[in-house]
Amino acid sequence: MDFKIMDALYTKLLKINHLMGERLADIAREEDLNPSELMIVLDVKNNPHTDLQSVCDRLGMKKSMASKAIRKLIEFGYIESHICETDQRKVSLTGIESSCHELCKESTLLSTFRDLDNPQYDVAVILKSLDDLLEVLSPESNEKKRSSSGT
Repeated sequence: MDFKIMDALYTKLLKINHLMGERLADIAREEDLNPSELMIVLDVKNNPHTDLQSVCDRLGMKKSMASKAIRKLIEFGYIESHICETDQRKVSLTGIESSCHELCKESTLLSTFRDLDNPQYDVAVILKSLDDLLEVLSPESNEKKRSSSGT
């Protein structure tokens, strides 16, 4: 593949990441959170009775960073933790629904992708292209290629 094409793709992905980060940071600021804390709140609300390790796995965060953020989110009333009755070592995390914390994944996504409903954008094509790119970049895809080529 042409290096210029790869460079353009890489640059566009960086810009997309940056722009999404800015939009999420704006939403987080409205709640006096940082973007990582916002993502944890949304993840816990979307995956009730989850645990620290699962949150880290889904969000690609280090345990120390997530643990610190979770302590703050518990203190500020965004999420709560419960010790598992059958295994005292396990802690379950659940989002708190209250009038002062109207954060949910749907409203956050609607705000982040607010201009995507413009008819000039073919969302199906965008999704298909992103699926293709994920397949190209995924470690599983690279493993399949190596094993099918006999190396």
